[in-house]
Parts: sequence; C-alpha cells; structure tokens
Amino acid sequence: MDTLKRLLKEECHYQLSEEIMDSFLSQFTEYELKSKTPLISCGEVNSNVYIVKEGIMRVSHMDGTKEVTLGFALPGTMLISWFSFYNCKPSYYQIDACCDSVILQLPKQTFDKFVKESHEFAQWALSMAQCQLYYDELKQSLINGNAKERYLSLLNNRPEILQKVSLGIVASYLGVTQQYLSYIRKQLTK
Repeated sequence: MDTLKRLLKEECHYQLSEEIMDSFLSQFTEYELKSKTPLISCGEVNSNVYIVKEGIMRVSHMDGTKEVTLGFALPGTMLISWFSFYNCKPSYYQIDACCDSVILQLPKQTFDKFVKESHEFAQWALSMAQCQLYYDELKQSLINGNAKERYLSLLNNRPEILQKVSLGIVASYLGVTQQYLSYIRKQLTK
C-alpha cells in the first residue's frame, strides 16, 4: 500500500495527511481484473470510484463503427465515469484492462461521505480532479504531430504502455492502423 500512497501523492499537488489517506484507502475493496475485462462499460451506470493499483487500464469510446482509445490509466490513477458519478447517467466511455490488473473500488456514497466530513479530503478531491484535467491537456501537448512523432513521444514518456498493451490498442490511441504502426516500428529499428 505504500507504493500506492506514493503514487497518489505524486498524482496531485495537494497532499492528504497520512491519517486521512489511510482511512480513505481502507474503505476500498480490492479485486483482480483479467486482461480485456471491462471495468466500466459504455451505456451502463457505474458511479464507483476506482484506483489502479497494478496494471494498465484503457479508456475508449465508439466513434461510429470504430473504437477509439483516448488514454491509459497506470497505477495510482483514479478512474471515474463522470456521467455516472455526477449525474447518474450511463457512461459514455468504456474502461477496460489492457493486461491483468489489480483495481481498488469505492462506492460513490463512501467517497461523498469523506468529502462531506473532511474539508482536507474535499480539497484533495478537488485537486485530483484538477490534476486529471491538467494531464488531459498535457497528453494532448505530448501526443501530437505525425504518427511517428506520436509513437516516439509515447515511447519516451510512457514506455510501459508499449511493453504491456497490444499493438492494436496502441495503434487506436495513436490514430493509425496496426499495419501502419508496425511499419513505423520497423522504420525506427533500421
């Protein structure tokens, strides 16, 4: 649990006290998720709060008939379907495991109770939400340019994704076909 606490502390600027962090984490249920298993399914209401403890999760959606990978969640990342959490609506995104993973789950009611009872926790929760918005923008600034530049950025910034995630999913994330991604990889090894 020490590694997870360290990762959560690195995730945002506001530092939660050890006492409240320990109390918060003690409320989660831990379970294993096999590769390709959905955590949050598109079209279903799921208002739980999740934290990735081990593994890599993928956030995707359907764009017409094409599945598009929007991003990845690594250990220490909090995952929430905001449609479900905020407004009790079916999730727009699908979140599934890219590899065997360990996930922590907390009901929304428990999360809300922490927010209501602890000003410090409420500040931390706000900081985590702001941090997620920051990382969304950071991702856009790093993963841009042509396909080769986007691949190199992923290789330099998140090599663990390339080690554990299938080429098809990586290609979807980069906005190219799997064949073109193989071509890029081949060009870089010459």
